[in-house]
Amino acid sequence: MKKIHIANVDLNLLVVFDALVAEGHATRAAERIGLTQPAVSHSLNRLRALFGDPLFVRSPRGMTPTPLAQDIAPSVRSILEQVEGVLLGGRSFDPTESTRQFVVGLSDYAAFVLLPRLTARLGREAPGVSLVVRNTSRSVGLPMLDDGAVELIAGNFPQPPTHMREELLYEEDFICAGRGDHTDLADSLDLDRYLSLRHLQVSMKGNPSGYVDAVLTEKGLKRNVVVTVGHFLMAPMLVDASELVATEPRRLFAPLAGRLPLRLFPPPLDIPSFRVVQTWHAPRRRPRASMAATGAQ
Repeated sequence: MKKIHIANVDLNLLVVFDALVAEGHATRAAERIGLTQPAVSHSLNRLRALFGDPLFVRSPRGMTPTPLAQDIAPSVRSILEQVEGVLLGGRSFDPTESTRQFVVGLSDYAAFVLLPRLTARLGREAPGVSLVVRNTSRSVGLPMLDDGAVELIAGNFPQPPTHMREELLYEEDFICAGRGDHTDLADSLDLDRYLSLRHLQVSMKGNPSGYVDAVLTEKGLKRNVVVTVGHFLMAPMLVDASELVATEPRRLFAPLAGRLPLRLFPPPLDIPSFRVVQTWHAPRRRPRASMAATGAQ
């Protein structure tokens, strides 16, 4: 086994490694930590020699971590946070003085619900903090967190593994939305009429059958989905411009009902609510860029 003398290791190399994991691009990593791109490339060569592994390989998406880099990334991030804590002398995080950049993963739905209040609060309480938001979804959120592409994710995700922590932000339910002058929408929406309508649904994977359709299938029912889009924020605009009806999260449509001529109805069947959570790596305390303070109700 190769013996490592820690005194001979430049711990700043770990800062470069952490930035490369987060950014997946040498130039962006350099900007993130205030170095030049050649300096980052030089440090990467030293890291490769130190670990005996390429660590990052070029791909169409940028610099992709090797399996070894993916394996050590959470430990490196934890080490850097511990060093930061030591240098702070045990002092608590002071948002008014911090100039840190946080990288979070949100879907467009989660960003629509959470970001307005979060950015307003940052402006009041942490004016020096900056935020980078990367698009995520149920299927890729946990891998993005594990790969170090983000520090925190918020949305609806599968049960996280034991090396991650999760906090419930709120429970979300569903609402039906149609255009204000929709010719087939009366004062109420019963199940027969609902099934006869033309439906819009959101699927970030592009699947024409989703959560609502699974509920209907369990009851031996089927709706007519004629348009499927991959972005939540397309739904209100398409509903307003067509005869389509959407059954989507309440917090997506309710804030827009006063701005667009939309009519909102409770679904004519019981659709279970879903959990919106924030998730982060276990070695960390409750994330400083917590979404819990946004009060998304």
